[in-house]
Amino acid sequence: MTRWSTIKVPSELRDRTKALAEKLNKPQWQVILEAISFYEEFLRKPKVRQSVSNLEKVAWYITKLATSFGAFKENPNSENFSYLQKRVQELKERLGIDAELLIRLAEYYMKTKDEDMKKKLRIDMNAAFKQIVKDVILSQLFELWTSEQ
Repeated sequence: MTRWSTIKVPSELRDRTKALAEKLNKPQWQVILEAISFYEEFLRKPKVRQSVSNLEKVAWYITKLATSFGAFKENPNSENFSYLQKRVQELKERLGIDAELLIRLAEYYMKTKDEDMKKKLRIDMNAAFKQIVKDVILSQLFELWTSEQ
């Protein structure tokens, strides 16, 4: 027969556990047990920790680039262009990702006055940005895959 006990936790944790248990249609104790089991496995397996570390790196670089890119599109001035250049240079130096196409498009976008051309350039810049994001993700997946071989 199972013995039951209680533990003292902050109400926010209890609320999150309850909500997750309802969402998963599981008892709260099972949600907690699975979370602890996952965490113990995470601590035992360096590959899992490395993949989480790679995921953090991917999220960080994409966030930095997205912030600079968004600021530039919102206000295409030389200061925002400079920030975008710095983010692109970081990607090249740290991850080996060439994102110069985005810089060339942004530079042209900043200089052009024709609104029809600006619209086309925004579309092209978005496509270049998406390609860079894919390249960042794939580079880290490849790094993880090669480290497992």
